[in-house]
Amino acid sequence: MHNKKFCLIVWLCLVFLIAKSADAIVINEIMYSPDGTDTGHEWIELYNNEALDVDISEWKLYENNINHGLTLIQGDMIIPKDEYAIIVDKNDSFLLDYPGFNGTLIDSAFSLNNTGEFICIKNNSALVDCVDYSSSWGADGNGKTLEKIDPNKGNTKDNWNESRVNGGTPGMKNSVNDNADSDIIPLYVNVIGSIPSVNSINISPDCYSTQGFQVMPNAGKNKEITISAVIGDDDSIDDIISVIATINNNEIELLKKETISEYEAIYEGKTNMSFYDAPGTYIADVKAVDNSSLEQINTTEFNYLELLAVDISSGQINFGSLITGINNTLTGDNGSTICNIGNIISNIEISGTNLSNGNEIIGINNLYYEFGTSSFKPLSISPLIADINLGYGESSCTNMNLKLYIPTGTEKGDYTGSITMTAIAN
Repeated sequence: MHNKKFCLIVWLCLVFLIAKSADAIVINEIMYSPDGTDTGHEWIELYNNEALDVDISEWKLYENNINHGLTLIQGDMIIPKDEYAIIVDKNDSFLLDYPGFNGTLIDSAFSLNNTGEFICIKNNSALVDCVDYSSSWGADGNGKTLEKIDPNKGNTKDNWNESRVNGGTPGMKNSVNDNADSDIIPLYVNVIGSIPSVNSINISPDCYSTQGFQVMPNAGKNKEITISAVIGDDDSIDDIISVIATINNNEIELLKKETISEYEAIYEGKTNMSFYDAPGTYIADVKAVDNSSLEQINTTEFNYLELLAVDISSGQINFGSLITGINNTLTGDNGSTICNIGNIISNIEISGTNLSNGNEIIGINNLYYEFGTSSFKPLSISPLIADINLGYGESSCTNMNLKLYIPTGTEKGDYTGSITMTAIAN
């Protein structure tokens, strides 16, 4: 799912966005209990969440109270920003498990505990990132990995989940929050028959290199899907007069893109799915018809994945010059609109900081919020769940209003604070 976090900074007159600072190298994925024999098949993925390249050539893996050395097998010990490195306990076994892996591979001597343990990546004696994982987090002997949901957050249980795909995603964005495209190699089969043949169907972009096709929606906009099919005819491919794909009763004409041989060609067409189309399994039928009105239909399916995403737009807040006391409050629509741009029901987690002028504070509980027509509630430093239950659709939005109270005796001056809102699944 895609979580979006937005911070509103309440100045005397304006609202600004605050960006959360990034961590450096983080432990991003753990294969601690493979399906079958563990020995030689365990690995740990590092991710560079820093703005600059990071040299880990002198670093250690701390596991089982031992500082394990790191030996480069392939790639580079300097990890570029937004890139990955895999630490394995046996590089030969890893490359047999993942024959297409061509990223940075580092060998070390370790054995991960299947019930859980405390592991760290260290720069000399400094602990860079540590995870105290447990089998209760998932991925216990089912062929999946533990994947970090948000590299900017900590290593508590709620920021880890087991991978959506078997084998995990070494060297790639984690499947629990990834919409990256995977390379697909179609299988072309030359079948000669008395009627047209739909030899293979491919749906792209395909998010994961697992069996079948998985399509990730685009937040707030349409997702273009390409349907391609290998069509055959025993007499001549020129005898094919039409190729039509059908998805959700929507017919898409596939045109010849590439001739493979006298008897086969690739046909291709495109269609769009909305960001608010419901997640689930969709059927794609492809029908080929020749000039003798003979036809054949073949079918495949793809999974339209869940997408948690909201868009928060904010206008300018001007509380003006307020007088202290019980009756000196200001209520007004601050122009903030929250829209669900995903395809699952969304809620908002909201919290704030105290307002301060450098010497004195105004407690955050003096700032009240409401969504839509709900009643005003005081903000808190601890996150609160605003049950807005924002459904998904072409236009699913709600407004947020604020009310500020200045306590009696508050010192004069300009006060600043912040509000943090995070999208969460219903």
